[in-house]
Amino acid sequence: MTLTRNLFRSSYFATIATALILSISMFSPNALSEEQEGSTLGRIYLAQINSYYSINGFYNFSANQGDQKHLTVIVDSSNKIDELINTIQGEVNDSPDTDDFKEVSGAWKKYKKVLNQNIKEVKKTGYPDLRLAGDMATENIKLNSTLETLYNSLAGTPSNKPNKITEMSRKAGISLALMMTKYSARTTSTVSQVYSGGDTEITIDTLAAEFETILKELMNQTKGNEQALDLLDSALTKWDFIKSSYINYNENRVNFIVNLYSKKIISDIDLALESL
Repeated sequence: MTLTRNLFRSSYFATIATALILSISMFSPNALSEEQEGSTLGRIYLAQINSYYSINGFYNFSANQGDQKHLTVIVDSSNKIDELINTIQGEVNDSPDTDDFKEVSGAWKKYKKVLNQNIKEVKKTGYPDLRLAGDMATENIKLNSTLETLYNSLAGTPSNKPNKITEMSRKAGISLALMMTKYSARTTSTVSQVYSGGDTEITIDTLAAEFETILKELMNQTKGNEQALDLLDSALTKWDFIKSSYINYNENRVNFIVNLYSKKIISDIDLALESL
């Protein structure tokens, strides 16, 4: 596995070529492990991931004069959130968590409305409206906060509590999705630094250090499963390639590569969890 990483690092241009090939088909929310959808908590996790993918897609859409590939990412992520929230609603009806779900539902409606307003603005003018973009970021942060509250409420009961590896995997996925979103907000100059507030004030380099710690601990926890370990080693190989951009986020601006590999890392982690 170490040899694989060394070979990967040894050819910068080969890696870029691989990234370009992989980018022909933009990463879809459907590429995430379907195993996560086997539980209410898994669906809440996927709703958070897709929430970040949707706003991250907008940042790239706005910076590329309305590139249709990025618009497809936004639409696919939004549709996935709709589907997940509708399913979650049926599972929490008449439960003590109904009020928390209502907060999620309301936050999603507000975020989706302002997200669509931002898309229309870019389509009309070719550029984002910074006030609208700021409102969108605020509503996205609120949505993820309500999803986290609902998740924690459900996970607090013994019958729903995830095992350690599941919890670590989901924490890693959400941490990287947030990191990618903050990175895109900074590197797409027209909407620079609009994604801020609340817990998202944590810096990108701090998130990067925390993510790497979790990923390496996941590898330690899954040493007995060759398939899971291979997938996590693949994630670590990709991470080794892009982490300097996250750590030196004010200097290294390679948003396309960072986005591509971040999403594939999240997929690797989800698939590793599924293999256990």
